[in-house]
Amino acid sequence: MDIRRAPYRFAFLRRPIIKWGGLAAIALALSGGALSLGLNARPASMSVGAKTVSLATVERGALDLDLRASGILLPSEVRWIAALSEGRVERIAVQAGAELTEGQVLLVLSNPQLQQRAEESRWTLEQAQAEARALRLSLESQQMTAQAAIQRAELALQSAQLQWAADQELLKDGMVSKLAYQRSEFNLKQSTQGLNLERQLLQQAQANQQAQLSARQATLAKLSKSLQRDQDAVAALTVRAPMSGILQELNLQPGQSVATGANLAKMARADALYAELQVQEAMARDIAIGQAVRLDLRTGGSDGQIAGLVSRIAPKVSKGSVQVDISLQGALPRGAKPDLSVDGVIAISRLTDALQVQRPVFSQAQSTASVFRVGADGVAERVPVQFGAASVGRIAVLSGLSQGDRIVVSDTSAWSQAARVSIR
Repeated sequence: MDIRRAPYRFAFLRRPIIKWGGLAAIALALSGGALSLGLNARPASMSVGAKTVSLATVERGALDLDLRASGILLPSEVRWIAALSEGRVERIAVQAGAELTEGQVLLVLSNPQLQQRAEESRWTLEQAQAEARALRLSLESQQMTAQAAIQRAELALQSAQLQWAADQELLKDGMVSKLAYQRSEFNLKQSTQGLNLERQLLQQAQANQQAQLSARQATLAKLSKSLQRDQDAVAALTVRAPMSGILQELNLQPGQSVATGANLAKMARADALYAELQVQEAMARDIAIGQAVRLDLRTGGSDGQIAGLVSRIAPKVSKGSVQVDISLQGALPRGAKPDLSVDGVIAISRLTDALQVQRPVFSQAQSTASVFRVGADGVAERVPVQFGAASVGRIAVLSGLSQGDRIVVSDTSAWSQAARVSIR
């Protein structure tokens, strides 16, 4: 007998077209549900290890605004030692970098012609001095002769005065003739005129002698100066340090010839230094004379720190930077020397109350940037932030972050395509 079967519950699926269409609809519904769940979860697009990133917390408080720049120490007193005469390098006593005391020998030059000229100058002066002594003796003899003539004239005048006085008395008594009296009177006048003439001759002789002596003294002074100049030039062949300091340059070799006026060496005082910092053009606008500066000699310790003040700002920009000179305050630390590289931190101003954070890598003051803010679940999400003023290590936050937020401050350039990063 025939057994009647119950109708199939999903009979419509028995049809081929309807069967496969229903399966596709079910699969589409399942995949759509999964996609909906995935969008709601917003999974991180990449993950990194916690040890590979650095985090910082946004805080509120005082912020010291400063900027960092590198530079070198330079001597404030530099002396170039030039050759006073041409010569050939005979011996080099010291090398660049040596610490010297005033008067210490640097090098020795030779110049036989100069030494011979100095000897000839000495001989010429000695000859002139001998001639001057002979002239002085001759003039003294002439003066003595003139004085003797004056003495004879004075005696002759006294004799004439006595004779005239006696004849005057005898004439009163009629014991002498008038002619004899007149002759005595004439002799008196003649003797007086003779004495006056001898005195005038002596004055003229003295003036002449003084003129000759002055001319001879001028000649001697000229020859003496010439000899002194030659002797100084010979002495300058032994080049000495004009001051105590460090020998910075001495680029000579034995046997090398040098011309007059050529620079032989460069010296600098070791205890008179200043710092020259190169500040980026965009950062230099806030620098002013008198601002405090902290210099680091890169020794790795506190003994390599020294305070300073901004003393000069270059009036123009050179290769994208501005030169800023720093005068050093206090005693120099050990190891400070010319041409030593230093790092400087210039204090610009101070914000008493600012929302701030450790400065992220590549962040710039007064700019908008994106940073990764870390949530409680350890996922860092990219958020836009408006930064304000910045110091060397910290930067003010104007908007985009709140106090207590944690952000990634290490290099995130490898995350440029990610919006969310899991930090595990």
